Amino acid sequence: MGRYNLYTDLELFGLMKVDDRGAFAELYGRYHADIVRFLRKFLKSSNLSEDICQNVFLKCWEGRSELPETIAPASWLYTVAKSRALDFLRRVSVEQAAASMILNEYPTGRNLPEENQFTRDYLAFIEKILDTMPERTREVFKLCRQQYLTYEEAAVQLGITHHTVKKHMGYSMRILKRAVDKELGIDLKILLAALMLTLH
Repeated sequence: MGRYNLYTDLELFGLMKVDDRGAFAELYGRYHADIVRFLRKFLKSSNLSEDICQNVFLKCWEGRSELPETIAPASWLYTVAKSRALDFLRRVSVEQAAASMILNEYPTGRNLPEENQFTRDYLAFIEKILDTMPERTREVFKLCRQQYLTYEEAAVQLGITHHTVKKHMGYSMRILKRAVDKELGIDLKILLAALMLTLH
């Protein structure tokens, strides 16, 4: 089966379902550059477009046993790529809105030691809440929220499924939200955005 360039996209999908890495490499070669260009229309960033494109192909390979048989593979790849790009833009929109709210309340000419104390106190608070959670939940949270890995990347690194990562993140965010609401009286998204401002 050496001449993969002779196969149609659907045939490559079929070969990938039986773990044929050569078929995956051929599909990647056919569409990688075009999908990166497609993503740049949404994201306006070559590096970010490349990252999301890699994520799309990772999803394609990891989910190869469930690849669709009734649609054109190219259409499926572009649909997944667009969905990932829009998901990213929605997340950025929420974070920017929260950050803007904080900036409006944040005084100019801030005192740097106070800002550093603010960061230390809130990071310590989050760590205290995380310490009450199961170890795996803490690992997932730190990979996704502190190292900015996608759910798929975190799943690969930890050797668990995407669904399991999503479950752990949902649990950790619910616990943190309740604690932040109760003890600090602010919204969790605002707190995370504030920390992002002071850490970058």
